[in-house]
This record gives sequence, structure tokens and C-alpha cells, in this order.
Amino acid sequence: MKRIILFLALLSALLLLTAGCGKNPIPATTEAETTAPAPTETAAPVIEYREFEDSYTDRLPERAADGLTLHAFNWTYHEILINLENISNAGFKNVLTMPVQQPKGGGSSWWAFYQPLGFSIGDNSALGSREELAELCAEAEKYGVCILADLVLNHLATTDDEGKEADGTPMVSPAVAAYEPVIYANRNENTDGTGLTFHHNKNASGSGADTQYYAYGNLPDLDTSNAFVQSRVLDLMKECIDAGIDGFRFDAAKHIETEKDPDYPSDFWDQTLEKAKEYYKEKTGQELYVYGEILGSPAGRSLTSYTDHMRITDDGFATQLKNVFAKKDPSLILAASLKTDDASQLIAWVESHDEYVTTNTHYSDVRVAKFWSIIAAKKDLGGLYLARPTAELTVGQIGSYAFESEYVAVSNRFHNRFFDAESYESVDGTCYVNEKIKADDQGVLILNVGDVDPEKTVEVAVPHLEDGVYYDSLTGSKVLVHDHVAKLQFEANGMAVVTRTKDIHPQLSVSDRDCSFVGDKEIKLSARNCDEAYCYFNGNEADRLTIGESSVIKLKDHVQDGKVDLHVYLRKGVNVFEQVFTYTQVQLIEGKFNVINLDEKYLNGDYEIYIWSWSPGLWSKNYEIRDGVLLVDTTGMTGFLIAVFEKGYQIGNPTAWDSHVLKQSSDIKGDILKEGFFDMTGF
Repeated sequence: MKRIILFLALLSALLLLTAGCGKNPIPATTEAETTAPAPTETAAPVIEYREFEDSYTDRLPERAADGLTLHAFNWTYHEILINLENISNAGFKNVLTMPVQQPKGGGSSWWAFYQPLGFSIGDNSALGSREELAELCAEAEKYGVCILADLVLNHLATTDDEGKEADGTPMVSPAVAAYEPVIYANRNENTDGTGLTFHHNKNASGSGADTQYYAYGNLPDLDTSNAFVQSRVLDLMKECIDAGIDGFRFDAAKHIETEKDPDYPSDFWDQTLEKAKEYYKEKTGQELYVYGEILGSPAGRSLTSYTDHMRITDDGFATQLKNVFAKKDPSLILAASLKTDDASQLIAWVESHDEYVTTNTHYSDVRVAKFWSIIAAKKDLGGLYLARPTAELTVGQIGSYAFESEYVAVSNRFHNRFFDAESYESVDGTCYVNEKIKADDQGVLILNVGDVDPEKTVEVAVPHLEDGVYYDSLTGSKVLVHDHVAKLQFEANGMAVVTRTKDIHPQLSVSDRDCSFVGDKEIKLSARNCDEAYCYFNGNEADRLTIGESSVIKLKDHVQDGKVDLHVYLRKGVNVFEQVFTYTQVQLIEGKFNVINLDEKYLNGDYEIYIWSWSPGLWSKNYEIRDGVLLVDTTGMTGFLIAVFEKGYQIGNPTAWDSHVLKQSSDIKGDILKEGFFDMTGF
């Protein structure tokens, strides 16, 4: 009787000790290195936890199709290039550019890139030149990163939102004639036997409701069954491949017909994409990575008509997750369905660029990271992570570096490590569990969608994980697994990315990067998970400053020859982060807006510089050049841009946009205008 009472007392105590997401309690455990108590009748059993041999090092997948993609929205080619090391370190295999064709008006606004003027890589684009794109691709190859080009093939630029032909179809911009003279000449009639190059079938039904008339933005819909149009599209794809591009995204792919369309079929994809795949294979020996934008479902057609050629976007997957945290219900993750049964046919995102710019409600960076972890861990599913733009949607400026966040990077590295592993999804209490099982490696993503207490040890069922010692990639803390239950402590964000690797990555947060400043500027640095964390200035390594979780640098104290080179070094175990940030001190010339660091070749008279003011819309030369600075009179302006033309060129109509511009800046408005200067470095 005594033994029964003792057993019940011990069982009761163990049940009280059990806490966490799981519903199935396990015996209290002791780590192997803990000294076991002397054997007594009531001593809990000592559990020996196996330490795994682990030789894995972080690396990107070999194939673009096996990796995750960063959408470098509004970035120039130069900005992508100088961030390649950080992109690679964050675990992104691919980078998606903005559309590479010549954008309407040079691309001062993001939407202009989705109104291209033709089918060649734009040389007068705010993104940069063909040569700069090729340079980016060559440099990306050194890091194992693939560059994907966004292509717009369904339509070309319109005159404006109201311009209509006599039949009510959108009017084609005259600027198209300079880039695609044959397509422009045949836009409304067959002038030379080429055939009509644009659709004039506004009232088409069935599959034609999508493919014959593009109902968005008054954009003229190309006749993609036209052989000449197809030849120009293939020329563009080959030009991109020759420049080093490894894949494509096809904008508005749903609005281009396939050979299986019931009403208006054509061989467009066979004559363009399939031939481009062959061309790429011949040049590289690899498979071209492609996906098409299919929002919702195509009218009157099966998705397989597209998946025969490419991956497609799954715009509905993430929207099914939006209530997961509000309801604290991880079963909603398991219940979220994909657009097709085969996840390898799909690309999903937390937010797209269209969603971001058209809504005022955005998730926090941490919430995005949580949703992203689900996508990154999903077996075979492709993932697209949006690098958010600036609040003003400025082309040529990086709006957010959240893509480098360790909360994002650990999910990317987890994906890269286990993309070819068996995957098992389950829920336990308020925890979503995605286990990865390979013959020689195992790991698990655990996402707690309920209330999290970082001080509390919780137990989560992991039905397939082998017993032993694992580590949380965010904190380095041990995660002990016994009898298919993991014991761990969550960070406040509720994420745990668990593998057999001890070494975690140091984390840096920096308030501003590589910018110019007037007078003084405070740079806030924060370093976490570091064995060493320090910085030094202008190459003077002997004069180090330790970086803590909250450090502030006053740049004016370290200016040398008009600039500050801030060298940051972080180390945690074998993982090192090292980077130099450069800040330039600007001496403003009073009285006018200062445009600084504009390449001397534009200032020495070899080109014509004009100012385009948005309010009123007017070309002018209301500037002077002094000491290498372009001084602009911004009186009455709400914003402007700088445009470069050939030497001697004169604007004909000062109140209309001139498509002969060679190169232009992004819009200078809002907070930039208030600062009193604009840095043209890299233009």
C-alpha cells in the first residue's frame, strides 16, 4: 500500500511540473551532465540525452527552384549588387528585380515599370543600364545567388488613364514607337503584313474575358498570338539570359492565353518561354526558373494549362493565415489549402508589392517573420519575401532591411538545410510543428501562436524527432527531446527553429546605412548573441568601441576627410558578421536645394540636365551648378526629378513628359525635399 501511495504522489508532482503547448505530459528530465542524486526509492530516473555529431554548414541550394526569393522592390541593380553578401548570408537563393524593360517615363514611379515601352532591357531606366544588370548577374554568381527578372509581356504603356481608341480599347503610348516601331505601326491596322499587334476584342467572353482585353489601368493588351510579338518577346528573354539572368517572373500571366484555352488558344508560351528554356539549357546546362502571376483563377481554364509551363503564384495561401494569432489556433495553419495539390508548382508570399502599396494596414516585421517561417518550412512550396519600399514608394531607395533580420534568416537557413527532407506538420496545443527528417539530419520549426512566457519551459509533441540534444537557432538554447516531446523556452515572438547545430549567428541592428548627413547624425547600433561585438572608424582598428544591445554613435566625432567609415565586427562561435558602413558629411550651400554627388560627366556640359516639376508639371532649368553641387530652386514645388538628355537637346513642349530622356532620378519629394539635399551617388 505504501508503494502505491508513493507512486501516486510522485505522479502528481510530475504532472504539476509539466507545462507548455503539449497536452501529453512526459516525465521530468535531467540533462546528462547534471549529477544524479543518490539512488533512493523516490528518485526520478536520469535520462541520458544524446549529443549528435553535426558537421552541417549554412549554404544555399544549388538550384534556383530549391531556394527562396527576395523581391527587391524599387531597388536599382547597384543596390542589389552592394547588398549581395548580406542577401546570401540571410539565406536567400534568388533575387527578383523590378521589370527590366524600358519603363514609361524612365521609371520615376514604381507603377511605370509595369507600363513598358518595348521588349529589350531598358538603358534609360531608373534601375540602371543593361551593362549594370550584367555586372550584377556576374557578381551574384560569386555568391551562389540567382537573379530573376520581372517581365511584362501582356501589355505595353498607354497614353494615360483615359486615352481610348475609336473602338474603346486603350490607346498605345506614342513613346512605344521609339522602341517597337513595327508593333506600334500595326497597333490598330495591319500596315505591313505583320498583323494586328494589339487586341481589339473588348467584348470577348469565356477565356477571352481574361486574354483579349486587359481591364486594369487602361493598358493596351498585346495580341500575344501574333508571331512578330512572340519573336520580340523571345528576343527579350534571350537578351536577359545573355546578361546572366537565371529566371523570370511573368507579370499578369493569367491574361496571356495558352495552347489549351477553349476560346482563344495560341502557341505563345511554346514560341517564347519553351524556346527560352532550351536556350538557357544550352548556355548553362541548368533549368530556367520561371513563374507566372496568376491571381485567383483564370477564366474558363484549368491551372494545369499554366503549370505545364511554369510555377504559378498562390495568392490565397497566406490570407488564410491572418486569423491564426488572433484566435491562437494553429490548426488554421494545417487547414490552409494550396491552389494545387503539388506545392512545387507554387510561389507564395506574406505580402505582395501590389498588396503593400494598395493597403494602409501592414503586419509588423515580427508578424511577417512568423508567417514567413510557415511558408519557408512548407514542403516544396516556393517563397517570395517582399523587401518593403520607403513610405513614399521611392524608386532607387531601400525601404527596409528587415530581410536581414535573424527572425527571417533562421527560417531561410532552415529551408535551405531541409528543402529535400521529409516534412511532417502537426499541432500541439497552441503550437504549430513542422518536423524535417532526413537520413542523416533532423530539425523542427515550432511556432507558438498563443501567449508566450519566455521564462517558462514548455513541452511540445514532436512525433517524428529522434531523442537527443538540439539547439534553438535564435537563442542557442538547448532543446531536449525525449520520447517524442521537446522541452524548450520560446522567445517572446514564439518562434523556435530547432536543429542539431550549436553555433548561432550574431545579430546586428543599425538605424541608418551608407547615407549622407548634415552637421551631425546619431547612428544607433544593437548587437545580440555575440561573443565579440565592436566597431572602429576609418580603418583605425586599434581604437575599438564595444557594441552592446543599445549603443549610439555620433558621427561628427569621427569625421575624417568629410566622411566616416564605420567598421562593424560581430562574432558568435564560428559565425562572423563584418561590414563597413560609409557616411558622408555634407556642407549645404544655403538658399537652394542641394543635389550632391552627381557624376561629374553630367555636370561638365556633355549632357543636358532638365528639372521636371510635378506641381505644376513643367520642364525647366531652374538650377545652377556650384562647386560640383546642383542647386535647384524648389519654390512652389511639391516634388521634382532630374532628367538627363543628349547634349544640345531642347524640350519641345515644357508641359508634357519627354520620352527622349536618357536617364532620370527617382522622385524627390516628401521628407527628402524637407532635408534640403539629395544624394545622387550611384546615378
